[in-house]
Amino acid sequence: MTTTRDSQAGFTLIEALIAMAVLALGAMSLLSAAEENTKRISDVTDRTSARWLADYRLTALRLGIPSELDEMMGLRFKIENRMQETSDSNLIQITVGAALVGENQALFVLDGYASAQVLP
Repeated sequence: MTTTRDSQAGFTLIEALIAMAVLALGAMSLLSAAEENTKRISDVTDRTSARWLADYRLTALRLGIPSELDEMMGLRFKIENRMQETSDSNLIQITVGAALVGENQALFVLDGYASAQVLP
C-alpha cells in the first residue's frame, strides 16, 4: 500500500527558512526602536534635571539665599549664572545655564529677572 503525499500539507525547508528570516528582521527592527526609545527617555531625564536645577538656582538668586545644589537624580551639573543690567535700575536680568559636568553645551538655559536690592 502506497500513500501519496499532498504537496500543500506543510512547509518546506525553504519556506521555513524564509519565514525565520522575516521574523528575525522584524525582531531586529523592534530591538532598534526600543534602544532608540531608551536613549530618548535618558535625554529627557537629563534635560528635566537640568531645568529643575536652573529653576532652583534662579529662585534662590531672586530670594537672595545661597544655593550650592548641583546634583539631581544622580547627575552632577555645572550651573552658570550671568547677570546683566537692564534699563530699569531696580531690575537685573539673570541667565542660568545648566550643563552636565564634563560637557560644554548647556542642556537648559533659563532667563529671568530679580530685584537689584536682593542680589549681592
